[in-house]
Amino acid sequence: MKYKLFVADMDGTLLNDDKQISDKDIQSIKKLQDYGVKFAVATGRHDSMIKTYLKHLDLHVPVISCNGALVREPFSDRILLARPLPREQSLKVIEVCREMQAVFHIYGHRSIFGETLSHKLLYYHNLNKYLPAAEQTKLIQVPDGSEIVRKAPEPLYKFLIITDENNDHAELQKRLADIAGLNVCQSMPNFCDVMKAGISKAYALQKLAENLGVAREEIAAIGDQLNDIDLIEYAGLGIAVANAEEALKAEADLVTIADNNHDAVSEAIEKVLNWDDENC
Repeated sequence: MKYKLFVADMDGTLLNDDKQISDKDIQSIKKLQDYGVKFAVATGRHDSMIKTYLKHLDLHVPVISCNGALVREPFSDRILLARPLPREQSLKVIEVCREMQAVFHIYGHRSIFGETLSHKLLYYHNLNKYLPAAEQTKLIQVPDGSEIVRKAPEPLYKFLIITDENNDHAELQKRLADIAGLNVCQSMPNFCDVMKAGISKAYALQKLAENLGVAREEIAAIGDQLNDIDLIEYAGLGIAVANAEEALKAEADLVTIADNNHDAVSEAIEKVLNWDDENC
């Protein structure tokens, strides 16, 4: 088998628009594992937000979360990689967000902090009511995000900044990119992720692969958004789903016929499993 590790983005890739993993994709992942290929996820989400999915899939490979700033085993909590945000630059991020009236959340080691709980986090707040404690996302609303940065009650890994019709997303990204020492990327059309400079899904994938003893050329990766470009570029086989951003498709080795609502990951897995036969 040419490929030994298959890495999938979550939202817009493995998850359909209803935020579910299809039965077909679940079976395909199990088939992949039966062939001895490890399956991992790389997401911009906090890893607490995907524990229910991981439990359902019975995955135990470390999770790449917070857009690469944290790699942690899903159930033992053993940390493989943790790269917190720099304090002074984080304060500048908050200053820009306030000037542009953009909502921001700070992803910490255990918690997500925000001055305003966006519709995205309110969804998880309501979902917590139906989940066991170990699978809940800890959401903390604070009066002043700057104080969280200054006091750092726990390591802080990522900003998620959400824009709407009242904000200029491109201008926000430009202003944030002007702050030295940070990596700024788009994780969804109106979502902006900010991490420490040098941190990305590709950086985390490199560290994960080294830990698993897997070579770069033995990795297949699939995604849909701009923050997945470096992920698929790093992998030996980079795959874009049909609904991916055009910029991602341009860098991909393969583009699936199916989109995330029609089992794109299953299509990609079949390509990986049959690669030796089709390319011998």
